[in-house]
Amino acid sequence: MNSRLRSFGITAAVIAASSLAPMHIAGQGANLAGQSNSPSRSTVETAIKAAAAKPTPRAADGHPDLNGSWNAPQLPVSAHQDSNGNFYIDAPADKGGTAPKLDATIAEQLQHLVDPNPPPYKPELLAKVKELASDKIRNDPQFHCKPAGVPRAGAPRQIVQTPKLTALLYAIEDGPPGSYRLVPTDGRPHRTDVDPSYFGDSIGHWEGDTLVIDVTHFNDDTWLAGIPGSQGGSGYFHSEALHVVERLTRKGDTLRWEATVEDPNVLSKPWVMTPRTEILTNAMLYEEPICEDRETGHIVDKY
Repeated sequence: MNSRLRSFGITAAVIAASSLAPMHIAGQGANLAGQSNSPSRSTVETAIKAAAAKPTPRAADGHPDLNGSWNAPQLPVSAHQDSNGNFYIDAPADKGGTAPKLDATIAEQLQHLVDPNPPPYKPELLAKVKELASDKIRNDPQFHCKPAGVPRAGAPRQIVQTPKLTALLYAIEDGPPGSYRLVPTDGRPHRTDVDPSYFGDSIGHWEGDTLVIDVTHFNDDTWLAGIPGSQGGSGYFHSEALHVVERLTRKGDTLRWEATVEDPNVLSKPWVMTPRTEILTNAMLYEEPICEDRETGHIVDKY
C-alpha cells in the first residue's frame, strides 16, 4: 500500500502502522467539485482567492514564471479530528475533504462513491471498467507501485522552468519517488524513436499565458484517474492510443491544471477532466522511501 490511503476515513494511527510509505495529514478538497460549503472548505477557497490576487511573476521571456512548489491548499487540523480528538488521514465531506464520515464503519469506508465526471467509455467496455473497479487492490496498477502516469498524476508538485525546457517533478503518491517529466518548449515535434511509457512523450508550447503540453507514446499500464475519496472504484483503463493535452496556467500564486483525454479505442469522445487549482508553497520535494508492494497477498477487501 502507499500514501494514497490518506484519502480514507480510517484513523491515522492504524493506517501508519500498516502502510509502506509516510502519510500526509492533508486535505484534497481544493481539487474537488461538489463539496459542501463547510468552514473548512471556505478556508480552502479563501486561500485560493488570496493567492490568485497576488501579482503574476514573469520569466525573462515574458511568459508566466511557473517555477516553484505547488500543492492543494491544506485544510485546518480541526477538519481531521473527530469529537474525541482522534486524528484521521483525510477529512470527511462535511469538513471539506473526500473521506466518509470520521466514525464510518468498514462497510461505509469501502463504499464506492459516484464519480461526478467519469470518462465517456464506449458502452461495450463499461462492463470491463466495472470488473476492474470491483477489485482495485489487485487490478489498480498504482496500488502495485507503478507510476500514476498522465493524466492521473495531475498537477506536478514542483516545476523547474527554463526558456526551452520545463521539468515537472512529482511526489511519492504520484510516484514512484523521483518521477519527473522533461517538457521541451523549443518547437520540436514528438519523438518517433521512443518506447511507450507511463508518462509518455511530452512537448510543450505557450498559448498566451498558458503552457500547453501535448503527450503521446503511452503504454497501457496505468489508469486514467481514481475516484476521489473512494477506496474502490475507478477501473479507468486506456489503450496505447491515449493522447492527453494538459494546460498549466499561473494566476498570481495559483496554478490551474486542466487536461483533455482522447483514446479512440476506448472512449466515445474526448474527456475533459475536472480542473484542479494548486497554490504556491514553501515546501520542497524530499526523498521518500521507495514504494514496495509487500502486503497485497495479505489484504482482505471483502467484508
